[in-house]
Amino acid sequence: MFCSRQFLQGARATEPVLLARFGCLLATALAGAAFLVGSAQAQVNFNETLIYSGDTGTSSIISGDFNNDGILDLVTVNFSSLSFYKGLGGGQYAAAVNQPLAQNLGQVFAADFNEDGKLDLAIAGVANGTAGVVTILLGNGDGTFKQGTNLTVSGNASTIALADFNGDHKPDIAVSDGTAYMTWVFVGNGDGSFTLSDTEYYGGNALVAGDFNADGKQDLAFASSDGVGLFLGNGDGTISSLIVAPLSSVMSLAVGDFYGTRIQTLAAAVTVNLGAESYDSYVYSLRYANGELYVENQNLIGDGNAILYSYIVGGDLNGDFKTDIFLSGGFAMTGGLSSYMLGDGKGSFKAPQNVGNAIGTNTAFPFIRDLNLDSRHDVGAAWNDFFFPSGGPQVLINTNATVNCDPPPANKLSVNICAPKNGATVASKFTFKGAGNAFNGIAKRMELWIDGKKVAQNLEDQLKATVSLSAGKHTASFVVIDSFDETDSSSVTFTAK
Repeated sequence: MFCSRQFLQGARATEPVLLARFGCLLATALAGAAFLVGSAQAQVNFNETLIYSGDTGTSSIISGDFNNDGILDLVTVNFSSLSFYKGLGGGQYAAAVNQPLAQNLGQVFAADFNEDGKLDLAIAGVANGTAGVVTILLGNGDGTFKQGTNLTVSGNASTIALADFNGDHKPDIAVSDGTAYMTWVFVGNGDGSFTLSDTEYYGGNALVAGDFNADGKQDLAFASSDGVGLFLGNGDGTISSLIVAPLSSVMSLAVGDFYGTRIQTLAAAVTVNLGAESYDSYVYSLRYANGELYVENQNLIGDGNAILYSYIVGGDLNGDFKTDIFLSGGFAMTGGLSSYMLGDGKGSFKAPQNVGNAIGTNTAFPFIRDLNLDSRHDVGAAWNDFFFPSGGPQVLINTNATVNCDPPPANKLSVNICAPKNGATVASKFTFKGAGNAFNGIAKRMELWIDGKKVAQNLEDQLKATVSLSAGKHTASFVVIDSFDETDSSSVTFTAK
């Protein structure tokens, strides 16, 4: 299986060939190892492509329509460059087009910060002297970028999160640092500049945004070696006092509807050092209630074999409308290790299934998104090589998840309605199907309204709802909400028998 993987050649003519030969030699000897796509229990299959950036290493990755053609592209932050990979459709990408970039930059997000209809970038950076920097690059609309106004914080700008923290539908940026133990919130002014709106003591090495108490205001959660912290948002760009969950050795956090309540909750990747180079890895689910952040549902995933699952992300991978998780940054004797765990909709997860990862590679900052617009959620990650100084995007195209509705193109916030068709006559009990897509951030929520009343929602870009209808004519409206709470909708009229 490893020998059939695709290697898209970058700047180095011999590197893909060398790695392919090395992997093929080991593939037979290590059949059933970490790079295979699951065992008999696996329910999701992926086609893997590794693309070369042409740089000596890659630290992070983001998807977005950077050239406004409706097809999702990729951007990676490398050791000393930024790479743009034009989307060709069908989950395929052109070779890297690089531009210089300062070294020691990390996590990257994309949003339209200056409201010119072109995606920009925010990149976390480590300390430069006594100050950390969030690098802002403004998009030219063709996959190239120019320098914007950077954000400076007193500690390391180790991790960032983007959301609308003050309710004006403009992208804001939160910064967290586990060294200085600080969290900063900067609200976007809509012109590419930002204003510091809050600074709070305590921070971590992982930071995520979400509405964890379902009040319509964006909150922040961070993880560190000492626990998981939660700042509830006040809706004006400030955050409330810290709430702490006593969970140690947390490597990363994921946001998702893990309990099936249509409220955002958390999953935490935890690694416990057992000594003698042996580790156990766990996933815990966490949810906010009654002023507390509760830690629940311990799931053992490492069993002394995997080291440091550094990244976790949530999304529906098998199409059952239950939020799953994808983990990467693990380590095994065969090299890098990534896995997915299917969610049960009750805060727990099934046994991990190993996915992708060529021999000798390690992956970071995975994301889940429908990259080829086929209604199945795919996975992207930044990969690095253990044996050769190289890296780039890892693309895992989902090939067998249950499909619902193809989303519209990614060059604007919009909705595609698959069922019912306009003017259709349907049964009194009917299953509605729709999908959304976003340009600015992602489509984070879908809603179904019938005759002006909300009857269903899902915290992703797909919606499927079976509704009992009275006889007669009705109007169904599908609404999509993006990362910054902008909305778009599409409606159909139909008749129920």
